[in-house]
Amino acid sequence: MNKILIFTICLLALCSGCADHYYKTQEDGARIYLKYPEAQQVFFLSSLDGYERHEARKTDDKIWEMLVHVDSEFKYFYIVDGEPFLPACPLKERDDFGSENCIFSTER
Repeated sequence: MNKILIFTICLLALCSGCADHYYKTQEDGARIYLKYPEAQQVFFLSSLDGYERHEARKTDDKIWEMLVHVDSEFKYFYIVDGEPFLPACPLKERDDFGSENCIFSTER
């Protein structure tokens, strides 16, 4: 049930112009993708570990990938070439610093 719901959210996000950011769930978590061809370096930061930087892996000339082992909701954003970056994501929330974070949820 959760996988179907997550797939539906991803599909809606892609249809609403969020083709630069998507994820695929799997048994041990999720693979999160960011389409950012111009980027030289991408870090993924999340609430799972206190927003520590994790370098994303470039899969081809356009796509950056991050594997996240998760089974619950978390918040996240990116640092692209030294600057904070929030992609178009279907679920967001304001943080304590006046910015926003994307929300990954297995329940929505």
